[in-house]
Amino acid sequence: MKSVVTDDMKLLLTGRDAALVYGCSVRVWRTWDLMGFTPKPIHIGKSVFWKYKELDKWMDAGCPRREDWEYYKNN
Repeated sequence: MKSVVTDDMKLLLTGRDAALVYGCSVRVWRTWDLMGFTPKPIHIGKSVFWKYKELDKWMDAGCPRREDWEYYKNN
């Protein structure tokens, strides 16, 4: 599934953007994040973002749990 986000492809996605891309509610996306099902987010001040390109690669890899993804992308 390719992203709904176009227009020069944002570098960082909010939880709302990520939920839209992956076809779930914001609440489900936040729950997945809290449970460690998503890649590690980036915190800038009080805002939380995910790297678009990393989410794309994560999905291509089958959406592994965060700990598995961190190992996979670093090796």
